[in-house]
Amino acid sequence: RPDIASHVQVVTHRCHLPPPAIFNELPRSTFSSQTLSVDPRTIWLAQLAVRHMTKVNTLRIVFGHPTLNDALLRCFFDKSRSKTSPIRKLWLECCRVSVGLNAHLDEHPYGLPLELDFTGLESIRFRRLPLRSGEPLAGAMPLYHSVHARSNILWEMQDGMGGQYITTAHDLRREQLVGEEHWNWSVAEENPSLVEEGVYHDETSPLQRMFRFANTWDDEIYSKIEGEMTAEELGLVNERHVPSHLKRAELAHRGTWLDPLDLEPLSAAQQWKRAQREKIPSSQAALHMLANASQTITSLTIDWIFTMPSNLGYSRDPIGQQRWVDLYIDLFSLRFPHLRAFQFRNAVVFETQLPHGMYLFDRSYLHQRESLPGQPDDAFTLRQDQLEKLDTLCLSFIESHQSLQCLAWPMDHFFSENALPSDLVDRVDAIIENLSRSLVDLRVDTLYSGVCDLQTESHRSPDAGARERRRRFIEYFAAKMKKVESIKVEGGMPRDERRETLRALHACPLQKIVLIGICSPLGNTWGHEGRDLAEQLSQDELEALEGEHKDAIWKHGTSRPEPPPPDYQFVASYEWPPGPPMIHTIASLHADTVTELKFCGYKGSPVLLSPTPVTTPMLSALKHFHKLESFVFSMWLSTVFEGAPRDAEIISYWLQSRSPSSTALVRVTDEEPQGWEKELLTKYAPDALARRITSFIGPYLSEQGKGKRGGVHVRASFCIGDWGGIFDVDLRIGKDGRGSDVCLGHQGPREEHEAGRRRTKLDSRRWF
Repeated sequence: RPDIASHVQVVTHRCHLPPPAIFNELPRSTFSSQTLSVDPRTIWLAQLAVRHMTKVNTLRIVFGHPTLNDALLRCFFDKSRSKTSPIRKLWLECCRVSVGLNAHLDEHPYGLPLELDFTGLESIRFRRLPLRSGEPLAGAMPLYHSVHARSNILWEMQDGMGGQYITTAHDLRREQLVGEEHWNWSVAEENPSLVEEGVYHDETSPLQRMFRFANTWDDEIYSKIEGEMTAEELGLVNERHVPSHLKRAELAHRGTWLDPLDLEPLSAAQQWKRAQREKIPSSQAALHMLANASQTITSLTIDWIFTMPSNLGYSRDPIGQQRWVDLYIDLFSLRFPHLRAFQFRNAVVFETQLPHGMYLFDRSYLHQRESLPGQPDDAFTLRQDQLEKLDTLCLSFIESHQSLQCLAWPMDHFFSENALPSDLVDRVDAIIENLSRSLVDLRVDTLYSGVCDLQTESHRSPDAGARERRRRFIEYFAAKMKKVESIKVEGGMPRDERRETLRALHACPLQKIVLIGICSPLGNTWGHEGRDLAEQLSQDELEALEGEHKDAIWKHGTSRPEPPPPDYQFVASYEWPPGPPMIHTIASLHADTVTELKFCGYKGSPVLLSPTPVTTPMLSALKHFHKLESFVFSMWLSTVFEGAPRDAEIISYWLQSRSPSSTALVRVTDEEPQGWEKELLTKYAPDALARRITSFIGPYLSEQGKGKRGGVHVRASFCIGDWGGIFDVDLRIGKDGRGSDVCLGHQGPREEHEAGRRRTKLDSRRWF
């Protein structure tokens, strides 16, 4: 339908299944599935569709199928593509880019474009995907990795709704090795005399067997839609049809290696290597794209990306270290004349981190962390040219981009724990002074660690060096900012450092504050080790929870926050002594300007059904945020009934309540519901939750805010299910004609990947 295609402006490709869970599944995901969307007819249709979509300005790929990803990327960025305007925005999430972004290919089995052009790109987001710097061909293949596949092998994965779903998968190692087995089979097939007597030789290739389900199902799909196509359409589709399942499997096979470092010469004895689809590491493909588009890029986001070579998690391999460092040297040697937003975020897991010793405002000294306590760290074994380039690599990068308005960077990688070298002081001061006038959006993070966020690390710290580096960011960077309107602090830093970051930004007109951790940034309402709520909690939920100074919270929490005097000078004050709760401190500094607050972290969070007494003074200062338009916070929802958790039943009830097929069938009876049925209706039904949330948080919100047209948007976020599903209830709280709090409307509970929520999140991302 060229008539429709010619008007399309945004294209989003995603798998219908949930993407990998960030903590347990994402680090083991290679996104290299070989058997998904591989029929030549499918790829041909994608090529034809892109050919007619001449007005597309935004391309998003989120957990897409590898071969189809390649088709979309190579066709949209085809150097010779006819288009009204170039792609300006590119979002790549949970996918591989080694083939799709490789700007120069000698050949492609599906006939995809060989030469790409990325000029015109303005906004690029790499999110939750591998950008590795290359793996040696002789290196060990990853173990215990699986990939989604058309197969008969069942695999359990997290469904994003607190449970698991069953899908079909292949073992990654099996998919990688099958190519060599196939070519050995081919040799034996062509030369029967080579097969040893008594050795079984299968009539079908191992490769054909691996693609059996994919090929069979594709044939069935196309046979079903043939009757709906015109003769012209059918002829167009069949133009690329390959009837032979063996030939189709050979065409689809992506090869043996991921992120190959150097492909060896292909000898006649190793013909199976010719099927290798990835020719260069994913990082090299991405960096070449960035270099090609450097003159037009205004926003670059590198969000939870896996760059560490796979063997560096357990070894001191010098070649691996050098490859890893080369990636960052190449990245931070690039220059983007029009860059306004640069985000490098890594707050998830060990494999996403920056190399230790790489600093934005200091000299870099890279080292591998020693896993044994008390043992010294090992310096990286680097080449002399790397040492010279690394010295002030990041400093020169940030110095070259004078117009940044948004910066995201790991909190413990701004400065080293030592004083700045004297020859860098003036240079660093000048850069920070410039940023103090230009930055409006600041985002910092640290890796999540342990089972609970500490209140302070002043007395005990798992890493004293990291603690000092974070504190240097607060005192020497955050405290000098003047224009920041939005601050986001995420990860495993202690609560006192979150508070001091907000105090350091006292001179800024903050409008949006986001604090995210394992524990509620607002404070612990459950008591020391959860004792005030112990009967509703499991043992792992109680672990390491620190108690609050309740007397001090009651004393200060309900008092009026006093703004700092005009001559106020920030002096960092760590630890968590008896004093006002977090929201009271924030109100004293920023209540006059803040329009949006977000506090995420479930351990110790306010309890919806049976709030503890300390909740009242902990939240009382909210009423002083008169300009507040949106309040997002984590809440604890007890699911225990008659001594047992009912998470799965509650989640099922929520999902069914928004399904038209289930809500159409309502049991009609005059009998009052009893037992668990009554519990569901009165506590967990969507409208019951909305009423309870309104009653809970409404009294704490500003009367002025609630009196405005549309009231205040509130999102209560619950974590339930065996696998920690996140469900949000969105509502607006306003005033009725009698001046009472009232829910003006609500949505949810909705999981993170619910279609409406997902679409809103994609469309509303700032700096994209």
